[in-house]
Amino acid sequence: MTADARGLVPLPRSGHTEAVRTRFRLHRAGIQNVWQYDEQEFAFGDGRLLLRGKNGAGKSKALEMLLPYLLDGDSRALDATGTGRTTLAWLMLDGFEQTNRLGYLWVEFRGTDEAGDHRCLTLGAAIRASKSAQKAVPTFFITPLRVGEDLHLVEAGKPLAVDRLKEIVGSGNTTDRAVEHRARVARDLFGITDATRYRNLTQLLHRLRRPTVGDRIEHGGLAVLLSETLPGLDEDVVEKVARNLHDLDTVRAELGRLERTDAALRTFLSDYRHYLAGVLRSSARDVSRELDTLSERRRNAGDAAQQTSVLREREKESEEGLRTLREEEESARTELAALHDSHAYRSLRELSERRSTVEALHTTAVTAFAALRGAHEAEESAAERLDEGGQELGARLTELATEHRELLAQAERAVLPAAHLGEAVALPHTVRSPSTQTELTGPDGESRTVRHRPVVRVDLTTTEAGLRSWQQQLGAAETVVRNRQRTVQDVTRLFARAGEARGSAVRADEVRERLEGEAEEAADRLEASRQKVTEESREYADKVAVWVRETRNTAGPSCPPLDAVLSEVACAADSDAAFSSRTLPAGIDTPAQQTAHLVLEPYADALTRHRDTLAVGVGRLGEEMDRLAEERRAWERRTDPEPPAPYHRSSVRDAANGAPFYRLVDFAEHLSSAERAGLEAALEASGVLDAWVSTGGALLDPLSGDALLDAAPAHDPLPVAQTLASALRPVAQPDSGITSDQVEHLLSAIVLAPAARTAAGSSTTTRTAPTRTRA
Repeated sequence: MTADARGLVPLPRSGHTEAVRTRFRLHRAGIQNVWQYDEQEFAFGDGRLLLRGKNGAGKSKALEMLLPYLLDGDSRALDATGTGRTTLAWLMLDGFEQTNRLGYLWVEFRGTDEAGDHRCLTLGAAIRASKSAQKAVPTFFITPLRVGEDLHLVEAGKPLAVDRLKEIVGSGNTTDRAVEHRARVARDLFGITDATRYRNLTQLLHRLRRPTVGDRIEHGGLAVLLSETLPGLDEDVVEKVARNLHDLDTVRAELGRLERTDAALRTFLSDYRHYLAGVLRSSARDVSRELDTLSERRRNAGDAAQQTSVLREREKESEEGLRTLREEEESARTELAALHDSHAYRSLRELSERRSTVEALHTTAVTAFAALRGAHEAEESAAERLDEGGQELGARLTELATEHRELLAQAERAVLPAAHLGEAVALPHTVRSPSTQTELTGPDGESRTVRHRPVVRVDLTTTEAGLRSWQQQLGAAETVVRNRQRTVQDVTRLFARAGEARGSAVRADEVRERLEGEAEEAADRLEASRQKVTEESREYADKVAVWVRETRNTAGPSCPPLDAVLSEVACAADSDAAFSSRTLPAGIDTPAQQTAHLVLEPYADALTRHRDTLAVGVGRLGEEMDRLAEERRAWERRTDPEPPAPYHRSSVRDAANGAPFYRLVDFAEHLSSAERAGLEAALEASGVLDAWVSTGGALLDPLSGDALLDAAPAHDPLPVAQTLASALRPVAQPDSGITSDQVEHLLSAIVLAPAARTAAGSSTTTRTAPTRTRA
């Protein structure tokens, strides 16, 4: 097989292999002693193979022999064209002179198991052919052994015998029936148990490898072929997928709407949350501050109430002491009056003691009265402070109620339920005693009026509980406020976007006006383009018509009818016709070429066969030219033939002391073959051809009988046209010791005279000029 037929280029792919089980891929293939192949192996790159070579190198035949033949074993479908010209018998016996022939076809698949190790599966066929029976019988085999490593198909320089093959791979892995081989391949290689399905797949491979499969693409033939071969999808699956796609579109639209709504609400609530958070934070600070003030005043009120209670006890004690003193004073006065009335006098000492006693009691009464008056003043001061504290607390609660009403109004404007803000807390109070007025008489008899303020009891516990409940309600309302703030932010952002949208609408109107102007310009360009398309369509139709005429003139009478090609490019010439009638489709070149191809295909097949015949003839002529060129090179490598030695030569010549004349000269380029032959004959006849040229110059050696020509110049130069210098040129011979100048002088000394022309051609005569002899 030639080197071109073996010009395969594997196509490897980059990337690492994962440690998972992978399906089988084409890895290697080989042909052993089949057709014109002696032994050939093909390497696949990632399941792909590229064959490169000249026409007739055997690329198509290699593919026909290997795939899909080794997958289904159908020897009737070897020919890719479907004509049945390629058979096993023809492949094995064409050009084969012996009686029997044995060859092998094999293909190796490789995959990866779960551990990441390679696993191989080899499919092959041993083909035995008999020339006498004109028949070829295949024996199929399937084995995990690898050809060239575990399985050698050549033993002792001959193809492996079939019996020996069965011993190596096992008789259970070989079969002579294509049906069993096909079922085994479907199960072990593809994992298919349905014979009909696998048969359809192999039929699809046969149809897809036909050279004319591409001609049926435009006409829908390939689609029909695939539809007939491959199983259709389940209608329930198609309906379910369509329904899911429809639901997916609906869900996508609803999701987009919800996302837009969510984004708007988030923007509004963010802004509103910030606003309400600020309001509630301010209100909470005020409430907290008022609660602190209330607690402080509550402590002050408790202290004042306790002090008032102590003062009231002191006041009661003082009143009791005062009443006792008044009774004693009254008793003393009565006794004094009785003494005065009884006209009884006691002694002076007794009267003086009583007077001292009365003065002491008077002093005590004055002191008690002063203490009572101080107690009344302290009680009045405490009552005044308590009243002021209650009034201030009520005022603060009133302010909180006012702020609460304002918050309610703001919440109403913000569409916020009023229940989130709670109810304002009032200050509960109870009048424990009304205001009183008491007349007091001092020891000296003066009168003093003591006024008591009304005693009001404030329920601080209830007020504090109400305020704390209100604070909890306001804290719970903060979450709602934050949500509303986000909503306000979203609405604000939407307003901003609406403003941007209005600006975009204005810009869009400007763009629309600009586009309308461009559309008018485009319409003008479209009209110009249509005119150009019409002209180019007419030019293309004219070119096709010219091509048809030239094809008919070139092909002559054997040219098939080309009217279908003209019909493909026919277009109306009337300018009033529709644009589609005056122009050709954009892809008219492809259908026109396909129509021309279909029309000229029979003629092209005939030309192809004629071309193949000529190619074979050219190949034979090339081989003949190569043979003649090699023969010419062999003649050129040979030395000039030695003319026969003259009869008068008796001694052996010394190559170190000269050279023969024919070694020192060659013919001039302008001499024809006939002139060269005549000149050579004249030189041989005159004895000059084999004459010995020496550096000594002796013309004739009487001892040897040789004719000698002395190269030393001893005569006047002759015209070149009359000497051998016009027909011969010097050839350097460095080993002889004679230079080219000496040979030039020698040629110019020999006269060349033309002789009479004869029927055999032209002839010449030579005559030597006078030369000097060596003494």
